[in-house]
Amino acid sequence: MSGGAASATGSPAQIAEALIRWDGPMCVISHHNPDGDAIGSTLGLGRLLRALGRDVKLLNPDEGVPPDDLAFLMGPGEAIEHEVPADLGDRMLVAVDCASEGRMWKGARHRDAKRLLNIDHHSDNVAYGDVNLVDPSASSVGEILVRVAEAAGWPLSPEVATPLYVAMVTDCGRFGYGNTSPETHRVASVLLEAGVDPAEINRHLYEDQPLPRLILTGRALARASRLAGDRLVGAWIDADDFRESGTDDSEGIVEILRSAEGASAAVLAREAGPPGNWRVSLRSARPDLDVAEIAHEAGGGGHPAAAGFSTRMPPGELFPWVEERVLGALDGAG
Repeated sequence: MSGGAASATGSPAQIAEALIRWDGPMCVISHHNPDGDAIGSTLGLGRLLRALGRDVKLLNPDEGVPPDDLAFLMGPGEAIEHEVPADLGDRMLVAVDCASEGRMWKGARHRDAKRLLNIDHHSDNVAYGDVNLVDPSASSVGEILVRVAEAAGWPLSPEVATPLYVAMVTDCGRFGYGNTSPETHRVASVLLEAGVDPAEINRHLYEDQPLPRLILTGRALARASRLAGDRLVGAWIDADDFRESGTDDSEGIVEILRSAEGASAAVLAREAGPPGNWRVSLRSARPDLDVAEIAHEAGGGGHPAAAGFSTRMPPGELFPWVEERVLGALDGAG
């Protein structure tokens, strides 16, 4: 059973060896509230392993996964399940893009797996697996998985390469964030050579926008305000906005807020779950402003440029709280 002392973070070759040596059934799981990297990495690794003849289940703790904006990645008859498999005790569980164990199923049910692999790029990952590969320099887990495939000598089909490219392009902001490196571009070229159609992916991700999402974006932008000496832009959306726009899909709104002229950071609060619960997304446009540190203080996490947390603070309390910490980071105040 999994759950012993975690090993130090390893290499793509070590992960490849662990996958090759394992001859039993497997699962691939990503984190709660999955994004492009989580879904793309789940599908890419799952398809890669299935092409090798492995028995693989694709998992996520949430129902209704993937979200609508990523549904185009799903193949005919392909499914991402949310229930804990009855035979988990016989399976290797591979966690992708999960900074902490708590972002999988509640109650540490993942510990029932016979073996646990942890592949991630969050700097605060504590190497909780039996075998770990945590590389904070990587743009995404999708980038890391290409290196694993290369170390194993596994070919990349278009069906595998496409979700891995989506994992990369969404997590590095279309190659515009600070986590984009020469290695990111090298891996992207490998995926393009494997048959990825970047124009088609761009159309699905960024051009075919459902009208309700645009209406919801407009409601958020109508509330946008400048804070922290105009260096922080904040907005909020609630259950009324979701109902009246016809969607709760807020994907991309916080990035639009961050793009405001002169903004060093952005914060979006969206009502989530029971009334009074808020999911907060933070973005930074500066290397000297680590929004993951702000998120950690509130019990969340993420990357220096993109992080989030949940809170019961309403926007009237939340925004001054974030503003104080942004000012402290930028000016050494507070």
